[in-house]
Amino acid sequence: MMTMKMGVALLAFAHADANAHPSGKRRITMRTAAEAWAVQQVAAVAAGALTVADCPCERKELCKPIVGSSPVAEREVYGFGGGDGSSLDFTRVTTVAWASDPKLMCAAHAGGSRVVMAAPQPEKVFTRNATARAEWVSGAVQAMVANHFDGIVFDWESPCEPGAESQRLYAVLIYETRMALRQLSASYQTSVCVAWSPDGIDGRNYDIVAFDAAADLLYVMDYDTRSQIFDACTAAANAPYFGMVHGLQRYLALGIAPNKLVLGVPWYGYRYTCLPGTAADARTCPIAEVPFRGVNCSDAAGSEMALQDILVKQAMSSTGRRWDSYQGAAWFNTLENGSTVQYWYDDVESLGPKYLKARSLGLRGVGPFTFTNTEDKAMYEAFDAFLRP
Repeated sequence: MMTMKMGVALLAFAHADANAHPSGKRRITMRTAAEAWAVQQVAAVAAGALTVADCPCERKELCKPIVGSSPVAEREVYGFGGGDGSSLDFTRVTTVAWASDPKLMCAAHAGGSRVVMAAPQPEKVFTRNATARAEWVSGAVQAMVANHFDGIVFDWESPCEPGAESQRLYAVLIYETRMALRQLSASYQTSVCVAWSPDGIDGRNYDIVAFDAAADLLYVMDYDTRSQIFDACTAAANAPYFGMVHGLQRYLALGIAPNKLVLGVPWYGYRYTCLPGTAADARTCPIAEVPFRGVNCSDAAGSEMALQDILVKQAMSSTGRRWDSYQGAAWFNTLENGSTVQYWYDDVESLGPKYLKARSLGLRGVGPFTFTNTEDKAMYEAFDAFLRP
């Protein structure tokens, strides 16, 4: 069992990243919270305050993990967030990541779906010390089991140079976690989040082939693709269609099997305040230069917004909904406090073609960040483009 000393040390660790996105992105905030919750669970198990005998479900059989001969569904709808699970469509959803609410676990298991826990600050044990890694793995696995979850998802996004030892040790940790889970059950899942392209996005020069060998799934985060803007410093789509195609093709070119890939999509968009002088109906919205990891312009000039909140703003827009056919995304302008503001977002119209492309490439799955950004049933129905027989 993980020692109490190790659990407390993890809990006390300040999850600060000198290279964190300057906008304080909601996605990064959520990741930090999910990891911190996982660390708390590790400490609770180490202290004896949490055991597998503690079942929060009214039907005790729902505390049993999903069983089967495979850690992944034939076709995955794998996404993040989920609240208490009450708004999720478990006739389509197969895996919910960053689970923390016990009601979500009960609801997911009732629908035959997995819930997976955030890896508890894995960068703490990027070390050659095999004993330290084994303690971390033991603590993470015991916390997952005690919460009646079905797997662990890794999401480290700090930059590193090609061939850096940190990424090699990260891959080793993923593999050791997967092996520990497999010893308990063939259906326990180990997944890893990766950037929209394997080509050093934001300085993340990761060994994707090693990650692929270590994990059951790679969740390709096809969003925040303008984290570093190398062309005109203007507002644009969060996840343009052809950028998605290029990123997936690059993974396949590395020899990653398509059935190891899940296409992650945004159920959120961006709000950008245009520079002074931008007309209320302008198509082009110049934005302030906010640097990120050595590039002068980034989407940090804007802010993330849930789809449901963006659609409220759209109702009072100065342009109405517009469509960019090349980027495959919707946008509109508003006037707010005397400034022109431009919003970009994904919805059923933009996501449908992405799901079809994922299907045509033979990907294992698709799924959003996050489920809680909208309760629109049409967004769930759109998955059928990927799921249909």
